[in-house]
Amino acid sequence: MDNWEPASPFEEQLLAACRREDVATCLSLLSTTEVALPISEAAAAGTEQPGWATVEHQGATFVLAYTSVPSMVASTSGAAAQHRSTTLVGLAAGWPDVQWGLAVNPGLPVELLLTSATLARLAAPPLSDERSSTNVTLPPVQKLLVVADVLDRIARRDNRVSGYVHVLADVAHIDTPSGLIEALGQSAQAHELVDDGSVYLLRWQAIGASLYRSPYGGTTEPGCAAVEGWVIEEPPFVGTGFVPRGTQVIREFKVDGVALPYGSEIVEFDTAGVETLRAVWDGERETWIRLDVGPTESNTRDLDVPAQLSSDRWGDQS
Repeated sequence: MDNWEPASPFEEQLLAACRREDVATCLSLLSTTEVALPISEAAAAGTEQPGWATVEHQGATFVLAYTSVPSMVASTSGAAAQHRSTTLVGLAAGWPDVQWGLAVNPGLPVELLLTSATLARLAAPPLSDERSSTNVTLPPVQKLLVVADVLDRIARRDNRVSGYVHVLADVAHIDTPSGLIEALGQSAQAHELVDDGSVYLLRWQAIGASLYRSPYGGTTEPGCAAVEGWVIEEPPFVGTGFVPRGTQVIREFKVDGVALPYGSEIVEFDTAGVETLRAVWDGERETWIRLDVGPTESNTRDLDVPAQLSSDRWGDQS
C-alpha cells in the first residue's frame, strides 16, 4: 500500500529489516512487541466473546495481527476499527488451531507470514535459550506432586521424574496452593494434589537441556505435523509449549525418566504461602534425606542436612 508509513520507531526497524530480507531480525522484533487483533464492535463493547479474524491464503487459514492500530486500519481499508492487544506469548498460549498460521500486517511492506511451528518456537523457545552470557546454567524447575506419591517416592528412593514440569521463575510469583493449581490448569485434579490445604513440589536444578523438551504438537496427527511437533494429547492440550486450561500464561516442558541431581528437593507449599523443605535427595547415598515425614503422617525423626543442601544453592550448580 503506497500510502502506508511506519507508525512508530518499532515499525521503522521492522520495515528496515523487511527490506533487507532479514527474517531473523524481523522475528526477534516481533517477539518483543504487542500486536493488535481485530475484533467486532460487539466484542469491543463486551456483549460477545472476541473471535479470531482470519484470512485464507494459498489454501491455508491465517489469524490476522498487526503491529499497530494504524497498520490494522491501513491493511483492512478501515474495515477493522476495533481491536484487542496481546503479546506474541499470550497469542501462542491461546492459539485456536495449530493448523492455522499467523499473518502479521498482511498487504503492507512489513508483512510477515508465520506457520504455527514458527510461532510456537518463537513464543516458547527451548529451555537451552534460558542460558545467557552471564549465566551458563539452566534454570531450576519444579513439578506439582500427587500427594499420595510423596511418601512412596521417598520410600522407594525414587529420583526419576516424568511428565510436565515448569520453570520456577515462571510460577514463583504465585502465592497460594490454590492459585498454583489454577494457574497450571489442574483444578480438576485438586483432590489428588492438596493435603490439608498444602501442595507438594518436586524442585531441582535442570541439567541437560535436551532432556527438557517443549511439548509442541496437537490433538490430532495433522495438527501435530502442522506445528512440526512430537506430542499428541487429548484436548485441551495447546501444542505450542504452554499450559492448557491455565489461568496464566506459563510455559511447560516434558521429561521422560530424567534422573534428579544431588540436592533436589521436595517442598511443602502451604495456604499461608510458606514453603517448607521436607526432603532432599542425597545422590551419593542414593536416598532421600527426610526433614519431616511429609503428608498425613506424624513426625517420627529429624535428620541433619548438610549445609550445602540449603535452598540458597539454586543456580550455583553447573
